[in-house]
Amino acid sequence: MASVVLLAVLVLCVSFPARAQDVRRQYVAGCGNFSPSGFEKQLADMKEETDRMKNQVDLLALVQTLMIQQSDLTSRVNSLEQQKTSQQGMMDSLANQLSEERVRSTQLESRVQNLTTTLYEHDINIKQRLQCTCEGLVLGDVISTTAAALPSEPVFTAVAPVTEMASPAEPKAETPTESPVAEMTTTQPGISPPVADSMGPVTGIQIRLAGGSTQLEGRVEVRNGTGQWGSVCDDNFDLQDAHVVCRQLGFGAALEVKLAGHFGEGSGNVWLDEVACNGNEKDLGDCPADSWGRSDCSHKEDVGVVCAGDAALRLVGSPVPWKGRLQIRPWGALEWGAVCNTGWTEAGAGFVCRQMGYTGGVTSSGQADIGEGSENIWLGDVTCSGEETNILSCDFSWEPSDCDHSQDVHVICTGGVSVRLAGSQNPSEGRVEVHPGNGDWGTVCDDGFDDRDAQVVCRQLGYYTGSARVGGVFPEGTGNIWLDNLNCAGNESSVADCEINRWGDHDCTHKEDAGVVCAADDCAEYLSSGFTTGGVYKIGLLPAYLKAYCDMDTAGGGWTVIQRRQDGSVPFNRTWEEYKLGFGNKNGEYWLGNENIHLLTNKKNYRLRIDLEDWQGESRWAEYSTFRVSGESDGYRLHISGYSGTAGDSMAHNNGRRFSTVDRDNDDWSAASCSQRFGGQGGWWFGTCTHSFLNGRYLGNCRSSCPTEQGVAWFHWRRFTYSLKSVTMKIRP
Repeated sequence: MASVVLLAVLVLCVSFPARAQDVRRQYVAGCGNFSPSGFEKQLADMKEETDRMKNQVDLLALVQTLMIQQSDLTSRVNSLEQQKTSQQGMMDSLANQLSEERVRSTQLESRVQNLTTTLYEHDINIKQRLQCTCEGLVLGDVISTTAAALPSEPVFTAVAPVTEMASPAEPKAETPTESPVAEMTTTQPGISPPVADSMGPVTGIQIRLAGGSTQLEGRVEVRNGTGQWGSVCDDNFDLQDAHVVCRQLGFGAALEVKLAGHFGEGSGNVWLDEVACNGNEKDLGDCPADSWGRSDCSHKEDVGVVCAGDAALRLVGSPVPWKGRLQIRPWGALEWGAVCNTGWTEAGAGFVCRQMGYTGGVTSSGQADIGEGSENIWLGDVTCSGEETNILSCDFSWEPSDCDHSQDVHVICTGGVSVRLAGSQNPSEGRVEVHPGNGDWGTVCDDGFDDRDAQVVCRQLGYYTGSARVGGVFPEGTGNIWLDNLNCAGNESSVADCEINRWGDHDCTHKEDAGVVCAADDCAEYLSSGFTTGGVYKIGLLPAYLKAYCDMDTAGGGWTVIQRRQDGSVPFNRTWEEYKLGFGNKNGEYWLGNENIHLLTNKKNYRLRIDLEDWQGESRWAEYSTFRVSGESDGYRLHISGYSGTAGDSMAHNNGRRFSTVDRDNDDWSAASCSQRFGGQGGWWFGTCTHSFLNGRYLGNCRSSCPTEQGVAWFHWRRFTYSLKSVTMKIRP
């Protein structure tokens, strides 16, 4: 705008004198030829020029006015900007002043609170000193025998020098060397002062948790009486100390100790340091510790705890809800965990079953069909009296380091009738004995006793199925005959759920004691009983607690696995005795045992199936319609025939051969021992030596460049320089 105005002024200034000079020249030049018409024309031109110049002057005045207005507007804008800046500065200053005032107010409030607390404690101290002094005075011949009243929550300043209780940040009161309090506490019978030594207990303290996300966790804070809350140092603070804290708060037990201010730093004093509980105290003040308020810690060392609270229980690993592997989920925990059987008793089994709504229960020695867990092991060394309301009220250790899942607690929960088997060397069969509640053991009459009743008896004992034995098959019992004409539908979980006549009402003798045989003979019987899930099952009619893996999927299912190789986790270079009894993990690699294979295959006619897999993911199979193993006296000789399949017949050469191991050579090769020379010293039915060797050394993925005749070999498919990835031997009637 300013540049436009200046240009206009310059144009006017230049054009005005030029126009005047032109008119003048015309006038002078025209004097010699003057004529009125010419003069009028010149006057008209001059008037026109004058009007034009007047317009230009008016324009110039307008421009000047606009320039003045613009200058004034600019000044006003600058003034407003200055006012705004000044006001912002004032607002910032006021905000700073307000913040400083708030800080000073907080500090003043804290000081007032501290002074109020100190005055209150000193007031109590003075009143108690005056009371004790007055009661200890001798007035004439009258001596007061009234004991000094003790506060409901012990306050140390009443019986100990004030210097022991004073906060490090507060002035310490002067205490006379010989005070009436000291004289009273040393002469008054039945009253003694609290210990003030460096490791003496501090009794009667209050406790709380702060800074946690739930009521079960947080920074441990304590106070004495009505004093200020303060923290606890984490020096040497362990789970035993945490148990006392959690129990004092009513949560039962502690799960974890949190160190180094995990739940945030506290404020005020660090009241306790070097706490050393044994874990059985009811109050943190009963634990040895440094004297109250004596600490070399900062709040960066504030200790915290996580308490267990309540816990949920369940049984898993079984198709029925009343039996299985015990799992626990503490309050607030995200995952279920196992319970280790170290320290476990029958009182614990009955207790947890009652907590889950059953009448009672017993501990199982480990059911084959339940298997091992893979979850965390939350509890170990659990000791319950049976009177607790929750398992976390028992004594226990959290996440025990010396347990594995072979020690998982297995529980069978029952109704109000207990059952056991008697009269055999085999725990899965025998005479049925029962007792009601806490009564004596007695027998069951076999009148009307059938397989449905036997199935319930066996199920209550932890087996999946069973069959009845009547007519005194097992030795006669003694004592009461409790039940007659037992009537079960077959699907009950306990005899208590069956239709029962009046207890003790019968017309039988012990020659009619009912018996049962529990568990199935093999996996095929489990399949026919409706169990279609593969896993580890207990096999009946064999030595106690024999377990085997049941393959319920391959070729119609019902296969009892006698051998499995899959990852090399179990070495197969074993002795004769080990191959006789069996070894390995039934959920992984194992050998069922020559004696067990002999007992199984000599009770029924079995077929053998062998499933093979190579490292390229290709699978083959071989089946033999006849498979039997002789007893130990015949060297566990193999009887096999009737091949069919896709892998080729590599077992025909083994037919009729006795079993050999590295320490017992029964092969037909006189030059040397096949077990020592081939297959990494595994056991097998060797001839001279063999076309198959499924118990060889697990060599891994060496493809066709494996050491000759050293791996897991099947000659008619991959020859002797290839070690297979997996192989399973299984039998079925």
